[in-house]
Amino acid sequence: MNSKRTATFLMAAGTVVLIATGCQKDTTPVNHGEQFAPEVEMRETTKLEQTQKAAGAHEDATLYPQHFDGPGLSSLGTTKLDMMLADSHSANPMVVYLDVPNDPSEQDRRDAISRYLQDRGGLKAEQIKFQDGADPGSYHSADADLKNYDKTDTGGGAGAPGSSSSSSPGTNTSGH
Repeated sequence: MNSKRTATFLMAAGTVVLIATGCQKDTTPVNHGEQFAPEVEMRETTKLEQTQKAAGAHEDATLYPQHFDGPGLSSLGTTKLDMMLADSHSANPMVVYLDVPNDPSEQDRRDAISRYLQDRGGLKAEQIKFQDGADPGSYHSADADLKNYDKTDTGGGAGAPGSSSSSSPGTNTSGH
């Protein structure tokens, strides 16, 4: 009977040792995501994104009231101008459209834009041109886009290459 007690005692002691040592949580952080390379080199996707942003800013070179903080540029305005400067297809002169109707600070805002483009972009005053209103190149009819809309569908719908529903009129598809 003494040996039963000893065996029970040893099992209980072993269980306590296992609980105390074997159930400790590992606190080492685990990275379940993608391993990212150091930001020393810009990724291709980031380059593409920056190129698209710059092209978009160049295509709609309009500054609105939200691009200004009083007579000066807001951070949104400086970001827009930075993107316009980053466009590799920048025109000479750089045209900036101001769509701020009835603006008592118009001249101060033009001066702030000029100073920024000269300081940040290295442009000369004669390389900067201002136009009132929104960039007319940013407005166009949706007709052309709508005509080409079906060409953007890659889902294999009716009329898409490989679609079973695209048969010519007069073509017998019943097998007779």
